[in-house]
Amino acid sequence: LAGFEAKLPGALSTRAAALALSVVVMLAAFFGFGSAKLRAKYNEASQWFTVGVAADNGYNLNEELTTRMNTAANVITTASNTLGADSTEVQAAQTALSDFTACLEAVQNGGKSQALTSLPYYQGSTMHALYQANEALGSMIDQLYAKLQEQAADPMKMGAVQGQYGQFNSANTIIGNLQYNSAVYDYQKETGGFPASVLGSIAGIKEVEPFA
Repeated sequence: LAGFEAKLPGALSTRAAALALSVVVMLAAFFGFGSAKLRAKYNEASQWFTVGVAADNGYNLNEELTTRMNTAANVITTASNTLGADSTEVQAAQTALSDFTACLEAVQNGGKSQALTSLPYYQGSTMHALYQANEALGSMIDQLYAKLQEQAADPMKMGAVQGQYGQFNSANTIIGNLQYNSAVYDYQKETGGFPASVLGSIAGIKEVEPFA
């Protein structure tokens, strides 16, 4: 370009340089402002897991999943004292809780705290693994609670463990009504096309995954 400009008449050379400079400035502005806009959207979307989306009125995945983890642990503790720690149902529920806890911690820590490759449902996505772990935990706690009911004098009056089991299921009902996934899918549509996807790659913006 410099050699070409040197052969041009003075006026044309100046014009060519000015045009080249304006193109550089416009590209810099495009990438700069575009990347900043995408970064702002990502910063908001990346917090939906912990703070929730506006439509969910303060409810969020992190809090409800943490409630699931804690109440499951309480149900397992009661079952261990009642059925014995070597009970098949207790051991299966404990394994499911351990897997669930590992998946939740991985999401909470950006996937850096726990290698999940040993889980049969891990496919490279910590959010997908967490979703599957939540489903598995729900199934195992249901089976464990059913076993406790078999041993109870009155299956409808189970004391504290009944309350814990109720909270466990209530949290999952709330999760099922959250608008988190809808917000994530809208975000993916908005940022997944051209040129947003290119700008995102250049800016090093990570993907925001649905809970599915």
